[in-house]
Amino acid sequence: MKTKSNQKKLMSSLLFFCMVFSISWAQTDEVVVIDSEYTQKSIVLEQLPQSTTVIEVGHSENPWKTVRHFLEDNTTVKTIHLFADTSNNALQLGGIAYDSERIDQEFELSMLEGVYQGTNIQLLVYDCNLGSNADGLALIKQISAMSYFNIATATNCTSVFDSNFSFDYKTMNQPISSSIFK
Repeated sequence: MKTKSNQKKLMSSLLFFCMVFSISWAQTDEVVVIDSEYTQKSIVLEQLPQSTTVIEVGHSENPWKTVRHFLEDNTTVKTIHLFADTSNNALQLGGIAYDSERIDQEFELSMLEGVYQGTNIQLLVYDCNLGSNADGLALIKQISAMSYFNIATATNCTSVFDSNFSFDYKTMNQPISSSIFK
């Protein structure tokens, strides 16, 4: 009889430990969002820390909706590391080129304001194009205004993998995280 009682206690303890571990392991304050067609995707994935949560956005669903659903389910996220191809005035995500006009039409961006809980989520854009010109910075400000994200990017860089890469531009006067590669 004692053996069954001890087994039950052991099983209960083990289940409790597993539940606590899985909850704490699943809860993270950072997430990587990467476009499925990002030209440097394989390099990024190889260099990320092992336990990094990665969301790959493709053509099947609106990428901003995918991000919003993840944030609604993971309320501890404070930083999004975004890897997507860009030009001087557009961001390529989920098969959609988001320029100023397309951003104005993207209702999912304004839906992201609903995940705001007193602290703006950081969206760190790993890119050397958007931040290097006025049109790109205007696009970043536009996305920030619609989503309520504190968006940061580099204004002068040659590679997001460079040891000197830094987020020297941000849309809000709030501190930002450093590169996920540092």
